[in-house]
Amino acid sequence: MNVKKIKLDAIKWDPSIYPREKWNTSTIERYADAIESGSEFPPIILEADTNLLLDGKHRLEAHKKVGASEINAEWRKVPAGMSARYFAASLSAQHGDRLSNGDLKKIAEAEFEDNPRLDPTSWGKGLGISKSTVYRWVSHLVERDKLSRANKAWRLSKLGWTQEEIGELLGVDQRTISIDTKNSHLGKIGKDLGDHWNEKGLAETAQRLNLSLTDCFAAAIENMDDRQRLDRLDIKLQPYDVWQFPSCHDLMGDQHPGRIPGQLIAQVLYFFTEPGAQVIDPMVGSGTTLDACLLMGRKCYGFDIDERHDRPDVIKHNISLDGWHDRVKKADLIFWDPPYFEKMDSSNIGADGYIEGSISKLGRDEYLAFFAQRLAEAKGMVKKGCKLAFLMSDWDDNTGEREGIFVWDYANVIMNAGWKLSRHIQVPLSTQQVHPDIVNKFRDSRRLARLERYLLIAEAR
Repeated sequence: MNVKKIKLDAIKWDPSIYPREKWNTSTIERYADAIESGSEFPPIILEADTNLLLDGKHRLEAHKKVGASEINAEWRKVPAGMSARYFAASLSAQHGDRLSNGDLKKIAEAEFEDNPRLDPTSWGKGLGISKSTVYRWVSHLVERDKLSRANKAWRLSKLGWTQEEIGELLGVDQRTISIDTKNSHLGKIGKDLGDHWNEKGLAETAQRLNLSLTDCFAAAIENMDDRQRLDRLDIKLQPYDVWQFPSCHDLMGDQHPGRIPGQLIAQVLYFFTEPGAQVIDPMVGSGTTLDACLLMGRKCYGFDIDERHDRPDVIKHNISLDGWHDRVKKADLIFWDPPYFEKMDSSNIGADGYIEGSISKLGRDEYLAFFAQRLAEAKGMVKKGCKLAFLMSDWDDNTGEREGIFVWDYANVIMNAGWKLSRHIQVPLSTQQVHPDIVNKFRDSRRLARLERYLLIAEAR
């Protein structure tokens, strides 16, 4: 055994790991008396490399009570595939001062909260608890996980993911995914609500069933045509080449640097795709394109390097380093809203800004070369007739020392990559989205703020 003395102040204790919520003061008193009379106790057990206390809290407190500075300790590694919390509980189960049912229940709930797919039989066996008891303690967590998994499976299936892909992501087999998709609350919402639902009622349903309001909307309008969907989403069609949106749609995307209105994507889908079309977004950010496609009845695969939003439908893929994902070969539309040039500055990095690795940090020539390379690569992979919707803003150097990047530069890159440019749509930022302090800053410095954005539509011929 690896037993030696350790200073008491070097021992770490984590109440979320240690299996006992309370300890017995009379036991500590009895142990303290025994220590003063010269009795030796088995060593406490610490986690190897961390000195985290796994077993022996009563012995430790008794040594503190008598004023000892050191205690005998043994170091053990937590077995592979086992949590430190479970290992600590199994150690306590091996000696006379056993854990109470309250302590064991608390441990079970914490363990199944972290991983509801644990097997109740094998989990309980190591602590001397029957399967029926474990399941009685954690059944609500297991059922909650099943429903959550079913709802995720429903969403991903509507976005066009295969059962194999969904099963791999959620850690279950294809048969389970098939059952989950059928059992999801989302699959029943349209039938349960009928044709006379309203947004308030749908919001109440989402809250009651712990569902995403976006998913509930998508389920409720699933059998509608595009015009009916847009009407339910309160999106007014703009059949001209200037699109204006005062704000971002609440049902599409999360807060994100450079977030665009979901209404913009919905319009792209209406005018340039058919229901059921396959959409690819290589830099999907917080998932606005995914939400818009779900609501508009289109399939969509979204990729990004930013994982802060913790969305299961965003696939981690770095187009800058690895090129296009194979899925682009089946695309009917590529929607691309990349980080704009030089938006990644010291005030725009971190929780509220672009993350490290963003192409926004590239130099001007590298930035344009990136698009030239990737658009040419996409042209060689997509099928004939695939459309490209490319959203971008001009950039001009207010010092006059560098050459700017303008819409015609992007248009030339697209055409030189082999795409046929067919439409130029203006999508300006709303002045309502510009903070008054920014307006004053530009007014005082005699500069013009950039409110213009351009949506370039092209097609693979």
